[in-house]
Amino acid sequence: MARRNTWSEAAWILGFAGLSLLMLVPLLFMLSTSLKYEQDVYEYPIRLIPASATFEHYVDLFTRPGVPMLRWFFNSAYTTFMVTGLVLLIDSLTAFGFSRLDIPYKRPLFMLVIASMMIPFPTTLIPVYVFLQQLHWIDTYKALIIPPLAAPFGVFLLRQFFDTAPKELEEAAIIDGCSAFGVYWHVILPVSKSVMATLGIFVFMGTWNAFLWPLIVTHSLKMRPIPVGLTLFNGEFWAERALTMAGATVCALPVLIAFLIFQRHIVRGITLTGLKA
Repeated sequence: MARRNTWSEAAWILGFAGLSLLMLVPLLFMLSTSLKYEQDVYEYPIRLIPASATFEHYVDLFTRPGVPMLRWFFNSAYTTFMVTGLVLLIDSLTAFGFSRLDIPYKRPLFMLVIASMMIPFPTTLIPVYVFLQQLHWIDTYKALIIPPLAAPFGVFLLRQFFDTAPKELEEAAIIDGCSAFGVYWHVILPVSKSVMATLGIFVFMGTWNAFLWPLIVTHSLKMRPIPVGLTLFNGEFWAERALTMAGATVCALPVLIAFLIFQRHIVRGITLTGLKA
């Protein structure tokens, strides 16, 4: 029986290892293409390892006239960190209110937040755009930062976790003279690092990789984030594939680094959040 379990575990491990390698193929293809000369991109059969590698496309990204790559990188970094920080603050405060405070109509209001998760993004796109246009926020950082702050999934995720936090800690803090905000800041947040990291990386990845909304609300080159800026390298009748892949590699690096840093917290946060039905 023990031998059979060993073979079964080995089969599962090999299966998951194979799937992991399969998922890495697009990343390897992207990196490989970014190191190829443009004329080698279209060769067949496709080579994952370039016959002759070059870094000229990475140099071209930051030196080509009319391509403000550093400004695009700053736009992506600024909007991503602002949205991530504000979403964590707003959603955690809202979730704390739903979980711990005695407020009127708390359950119907929470159901309304959950229901808003079911509204498709294209349904709200035009009304939000018209509203921002009336505020003269189009092609500004406000248009990139303010609308994504409506993140009901974060409220749901954090509220589920806050409900599992030991109430004894809260009661002890109140006895010691803590206010409601003190309980939130000194009791709830310190025990919620894993789930906050989980939500943070989800928001970080979603904002950094956002394409449709930034494409609609930014008109000038200087206001584009990286995913939208990379469209400059592809026209109707031409495309610079190797240069685009080099830009995509640069765009993907921050997300990969953030995921590797917070991977342990993400797994722990999802596990703990799922303990309560």
